Amino acid sequence: MASFKEVQNGSLRYITDNKKEVTRSNQKTLVILNIFYTAVLASYLVASLTVFRAWNVTALYTAATSVQIVLLVLTLLRYNSNQRRNWKEVKGACTFFQLYAMLFVGIMSIVPVEMNQPAVYLAPIAMGFAATFVFELYYGIILLTAEMGVYLVIAFIFKDPGVFAVDCCSSLLAILMGAFLAKILYTQRMRENDTRQHIKRMGMVDTLTGLYNKASTEFLCKNYLHTKTNRPCAMMILDFDNFKFVNDTYGHQAGDAVLRSFGRILKSEAGEEHIAGRIGGDEFFLFLKDCGPQEAEAHAERILNKTRMITAKDGTRPFSCSIGIAVKGTNEGSSSASETYRDIFSRADEVLYQVKENGKNNYMTQS
Repeated sequence: MASFKEVQNGSLRYITDNKKEVTRSNQKTLVILNIFYTAVLASYLVASLTVFRAWNVTALYTAATSVQIVLLVLTLLRYNSNQRRNWKEVKGACTFFQLYAMLFVGIMSIVPVEMNQPAVYLAPIAMGFAATFVFELYYGIILLTAEMGVYLVIAFIFKDPGVFAVDCCSSLLAILMGAFLAKILYTQRMRENDTRQHIKRMGMVDTLTGLYNKASTEFLCKNYLHTKTNRPCAMMILDFDNFKFVNDTYGHQAGDAVLRSFGRILKSEAGEEHIAGRIGGDEFFLFLKDCGPQEAEAHAERILNKTRMITAKDGTRPFSCSIGIAVKGTNEGSSSASETYRDIFSRADEVLYQVKENGKNNYMTQS
């Protein structure tokens, strides 16, 4: 099982990856709990007039219910399902509600003072809050510990030593069980998140090479062309030369290893900025953002040189590839300025065909 440190780091990563989803969940939970808490306070107010009349707490429950009704109205107005608030605001509102609710539970556990009873509801409610809102693991544990600490200080002042000792034990248990519960929940959330991310990557990425697949490259390139209409770019279509010969000579596993090597070359050239993909069996793709003809050709030269260094299973080399390059300019008045993804792809494919007709192992650019 993962250590607390690993789960803590994982909780930060989970919240970062899913901030919108977490915010939406916390916001919804906040509204539901406010409605539920209002109903609970109202029922206690009714009980204070009947079952708990001897406790003389009607005034306390009346004040608490009145305050809660106001807070409920404000919460419904501010955090209804049609309003999406930012992460920090929702986190602050959830923190306030948890502290406010635990304060009232703490008061209930002490008043009336003359009863001198141990806190029956404090520990289970505190543990419940550990699983209610999605906070960072360390934040949730600090919050829980602070609540229990404040309560114990007040209990020490107003309760007998024997009852206070019981409250100490239950509070310590609440902290330990709450932390353990939060750890289990975050471990589960991280597993589910990792699974979702893996499925997402599987849908976007070619499993053999780790590059984007054909659908992903097209989506990402179209998005760039749509949002950066006046920016230059270059599109490369790359064909690994004589790949059938590689498969027939060295076998399919060796052929896959060669393609993985070629994929690493393209991934290195793409870096974090550009888009590298595999669009067919031995056909690849490289989209260079903010890139003109000279930069594109420099990339092509490096790719050709690195490809020639790929080594087969028996140590044989060289291998080679053919590259067709189409460049989109920045001049809005030119025909290239309004080109679509399909237009640029067709031009790159056309020059790739010419390279292959002229002996392969080279590149050609069409501006």
